[in-house]
Amino acid sequence: MTRLGDAGRHMIRNAELWGGLFWLGLGAFVAWTGRDLGLGQLSEPGPGFAFFWIGILMCGLALSVIGQAVALGGPALASLWDGTRWRKVLVVIGLLLVYATGFEAIGFIPCTLALLLILMWFIDPVRWWVALTIAVVSTVGIWAAMSKWLKIQLPAGILSGILG
Repeated sequence: MTRLGDAGRHMIRNAELWGGLFWLGLGAFVAWTGRDLGLGQLSEPGPGFAFFWIGILMCGLALSVIGQAVALGGPALASLWDGTRWRKVLVVIGLLLVYATGFEAIGFIPCTLALLLILMWFIDPVRWWVALTIAVVSTVGIWAAMSKWLKIQLPAGILSGILG
């Protein structure tokens, strides 16, 4: 057995390399799935046409990240977790679980407003008027885009009589 030199050990711990490999694998999966769905012709694209080319683009970008990681190095994997505020991470995960649980019954608008306000007031505090403005504008904007323009039905929940 040969032992890895310092350069080899550094490469194995390179966060950029592992991130690039992850995205390369995901891009290959997306391209493969698109190919299986059928590419069609350029004049008449099949259902997998966009997936295939998006996967190819992902692979290309991932290869550029991998190339830079090999040539220039990158931060160690352990350094990615330095300074992580684990308590806040766990609170956000809990909030997202509560959001997903109440989403259907309570509805998109009240759940999303509450989630955004809690995140902006307590998790990563901003001024109250900034939080309120961003929460209302983004929630109403996303609701309008999804339900009115894209015709995607979002749960109305407690606002079902108002949103009709």
